[in-house]
Amino acid sequence: MYDPHSAREDTVIFPAFHGLVTSEEFNELGEIFENIEEEKFGADGFNHIANDIAKFEQVSGIYNLSQFTPTEISISSLNINITQKISYAN
Repeated sequence: MYDPHSAREDTVIFPAFHGLVTSEEFNELGEIFENIEEEKFGADGFNHIANDIAKFEQVSGIYNLSQFTPTEISISSLNINITQKISYAN
């Protein structure tokens, strides 16, 4: 579940945020968040926690998001029939 989240950050959130702050401010914020992360979770804490969550997702059967993602979208309430096939790489 983290991969789609990360992809959204990399392709939508961070590029938009770069338009709001200077490079220096962005880098400074990155350092601040890195320090908070290390303080709260220890060195390499993020990777450790992300791996634990991935293991939990696998054990509980929610690791593969495609099982929850619709493959067809139909809008019939508007008196139009729009069906879009969506293909996701696993």
